[in-house]
Amino acid sequence: MEVVLALGICSFALLGILGLFMSGIQSSKESEEDIQAANMASFLISKRAAATTNSLDNFAIPTSALTSTFTNAYNNGSTRINYIDSSGQLTTVDHATYRITCLAGTNLMTGPYASQIYLMLNWPARSNLTNSAAIGRYEIITQIPLR
Repeated sequence: MEVVLALGICSFALLGILGLFMSGIQSSKESEEDIQAANMASFLISKRAAATTNSLDNFAIPTSALTSTFTNAYNNGSTRINYIDSSGQLTTVDHATYRITCLAGTNLMTGPYASQIYLMLNWPARSNLTNSAAIGRYEIITQIPLR
């Protein structure tokens, strides 16, 4: 009887510890995804800042958006959904790592000397934005000087 009771207590404690490991693994996975999104946003901004006057083919932040009025960077303000791959290139949803929203341009605060850039990355790329609990999201707003 004592052995059965001891096994019951041990199994209860082990199940609790296993539950903690599972939540730790999930938390670690979410942190890794957040860091990857932050790195991608940083990459996009730094590459665009390094080449503000150069047209980079199919790059996530188009050159033309930097000097226009602050608005959607794609298709002159259209609301179409855009996707990028792991190299920061616009792509189709089938090859996408992130869904991207990008607003860029000059405004009263920046004047003609800087471009304000707002990026929002969502993942997975095929996710439904109405179910915010099932998707990851990273947002950043910054300014880059225009040369």
